[in-house]
Amino acid sequence: MIERTTTWQGIVAVGISVLVLGSLLATALFADRVDNSLGHGPLPSGLSPGNAYLATLLLTASVLVAGGVSLAAVRQAKFVTRRFAWLVYALVGIPLLLLLLTPMQRHGSAGFAGLPDFLLGPPGRMVIAGTLGALLLGWIDIRRLPGLGGPQPTEKGAEGQAMRGLPGRFTPSAWRVLSMMQEEARRFEHAYMGTEHLLLAITREERSVGARALVNLGVELSGLRTKIESVIGRRGSLYTGTTGMTRKAQRVIEQASQRARADSTRLVSTGHLLAMLVDAPDDVAGQLLEQQRVTADRLAIELRHLGPETT
Repeated sequence: MIERTTTWQGIVAVGISVLVLGSLLATALFADRVDNSLGHGPLPSGLSPGNAYLATLLLTASVLVAGGVSLAAVRQAKFVTRRFAWLVYALVGIPLLLLLLTPMQRHGSAGFAGLPDFLLGPPGRMVIAGTLGALLLGWIDIRRLPGLGGPQPTEKGAEGQAMRGLPGRFTPSAWRVLSMMQEEARRFEHAYMGTEHLLLAITREERSVGARALVNLGVELSGLRTKIESVIGRRGSLYTGTTGMTRKAQRVIEQASQRARADSTRLVSTGHLLAMLVDAPDDVAGQLLEQQRVTADRLAIELRHLGPETT
């Protein structure tokens, strides 16, 4: 199953790269044709004023589409083809960078290395530069740069402020999971933290009781992460600059705190959080755990075997 997923991600990454490059080449060719139709120097234009204006509007629209396709494609590649997102940047970014480094064609001279004329003239060069810029913006994510209103990474030791108001006291591993829950929501550009983000965070805290229990129950953490990321990625992004918690996620944490008190333990552990996720089969995280054959009874036995989560 994992091999199929990996192969599918690679194929999609190549497809996204072909889409971006195809859009770029078509736009560059159109820009070159419009430029030739408008005329150069003493040569008269072959277009009437009305047609020239129409060509200008069409060219502007095509450049916007090319840049938008590049930006949207590479950003979605982060979610759809997580293991091969780098391949999109390599297949698209490297050729574009090499094209920008080639000398522009002088009037009346042969093209460089046999490249088509429309890639060596000023119109095509500007389209290439604009598409490469959109590619870089999609990679950098300028909304997360300081001072631009995006959420900043949580500082070390600031988990209590980031998750202020949660019921109960938590083990260090549970605090790290709750902090990573925020980071996962930000990574997917979601304006909410759901139970799926919480489960994903538990699988990343591999030394925690929750993650160790999953492993002992036969769950492959990397495979489960891939499934969770696939579900989360299909929802797209909803970025508002702040991240709130869904009612289901709040209920899971509240119930975990109640379970910890019922167990006469002082702190809420990742095991308590995981147990409450399993007890919510109507939620996404609970359904994913059910697919992995993680039941409440099996998990309870394993958590008792592992013992309390150390501080």
